[in-house]
Amino acid sequence: MARVQQVQPANKKNQVKNAPVSQPSKSKQELAKTNAKREPSKNEILFFRIGMSIIALTLITVAIVFTIQYFMNQEEEPGLFDDYIHLTASELTQLTGYDSNSGVYGDFTYFAGQESYEELYELINTNTKIYVYFYSASSPNDDIVELIKDTDWEGKALFFVNLDLQSSNLGGAELSHLNLDLNRTNLLVTFDVENQTFSTEIRVVDIVRELGRI
Repeated sequence: MARVQQVQPANKKNQVKNAPVSQPSKSKQELAKTNAKREPSKNEILFFRIGMSIIALTLITVAIVFTIQYFMNQEEEPGLFDDYIHLTASELTQLTGYDSNSGVYGDFTYFAGQESYEELYELINTNTKIYVYFYSASSPNDDIVELIKDTDWEGKALFFVNLDLQSSNLGGAELSHLNLDLNRTNLLVTFDVENQTFSTEIRVVDIVRELGRI
């Protein structure tokens, strides 16, 4: 009779694999210490304040620079008739006022020999008629402005007076013969040098007509 060999089960100790050893978790107190917010040091606060001050100064500086550039650009904008010869009230008096020494209107010798008046002096000595247009830069007339801008005035004795700047100085007796109506914003004076006569246009339509005849 055959013998049945009984196999003994392996030792349980050999069957159990080595299990990983779990690390003990941190206690609640340790976690609280780890997650607690750290207060900034005095040096960090100082550096932060310095940084904010530098940023503020930079922004202020940039604002000042842009403001200055804006006003400089405003000042640099060309005026209405900047390309033409302008007269002050004093210069107009010399140009059209009565000269008791010579007994005529207009003391042209006042402008002789001065570099700043070189062009003006040449024009008044090569033209028998002198034209002076009085205008308000703040209230320009479009028709007159367009006509002047579109016309070649080379060699013509046409001069300009800005009423916004000179009006308060034009009411003296030395200019009364020009019959200036200073309540208006457009005037044109024609000075006939040879005949020693003056004519003053006050209506826009008449000013446009006379300018077209020059």
